[in-house]
Amino acid sequence: MRLFFAVAAAALVSLAAAGSGPPTLIKTITTGNAPCGAVAAFGSVWVANDGGTLVRINPRTNRVTKRVRVGRGACSLAAGAGALWIANYKRGLVRVLPGGRVRRIKVGAAPFDVLVAFQRVWVTSWKDGRLAVVDPHTLRIVRRIDVGPRPVGLIARNGVIWVGFGRSATAIARVNPLTFRVDRVEVGDRAPSWFVSGGAGDLWIQANDGDLLHFDPIGLRVLARLEVGRTLAQGAVAPDGTIWMPDKEQNLVYRIDPSRERVLDSFPAGPGAYIALRAYGSMWVTSYAGSDVRRFRP
Repeated sequence: MRLFFAVAAAALVSLAAAGSGPPTLIKTITTGNAPCGAVAAFGSVWVANDGGTLVRINPRTNRVTKRVRVGRGACSLAAGAGALWIANYKRGLVRVLPGGRVRRIKVGAAPFDVLVAFQRVWVTSWKDGRLAVVDPHTLRIVRRIDVGPRPVGLIARNGVIWVGFGRSATAIARVNPLTFRVDRVEVGDRAPSWFVSGGAGDLWIQANDGDLLHFDPIGLRVLARLEVGRTLAQGAVAPDGTIWMPDKEQNLVYRIDPSRERVLDSFPAGPGAYIALRAYGSMWVTSYAGSDVRRFRP
């Protein structure tokens, strides 16, 4: 009986998403040049602009209420341990307190992604092939882990840290946050770079520019491979259970039904649609080739 209701619920999600039409654009909010990372924290939405600023958006008014200079190269963004953390590929790891105070930490060459998990801040360094582990209170690097060439995206799932890779890599890495042991897991597709958390403990991996892999992190195997778009970026799960995958080359967002492992539709989402964020009952998409973030009602 429980299985019947689970299957029925999944079917309803699929039907609702397929028949509801494109999401409604609520607001286009100007943030600054080349908006990249986005995160929800401290009652606001924060957007890191590659042009050199971090902006705070009030989700009730859709207005920018603060701008903090963080240096050109600001991109991936995370929140935790009472602060915001930016992987600035030109200036290192940047910590920003909610009030606007900025502190820079050298973590390696070309920081790419940042994650706050297991009481640590984790940063991939593209040029070094390392994962830096930072104490968020002392701001000291407690470990530098060799994970392999050109590490990219990060996610915490099933009690471990998962690392994606660019270029010719065909495997991801699993890092134990206690022992720092690294295990390589083959996924059979080139450049498995970014992750999206799925349901029931699974993962979705953006790979080969336009592919999306359904991955079982327990059984360590790929369950399905979808050909989605041309140049996918970093996706997120929407309130209706669909996965939103921005395509920065086509200026679109694709919606995927994870239960049926298929693409439902796509819709325009601004120039260089890059990062999808679920926050405050909406979906937010940054326009990396533009200067704004777009808020949608799913």
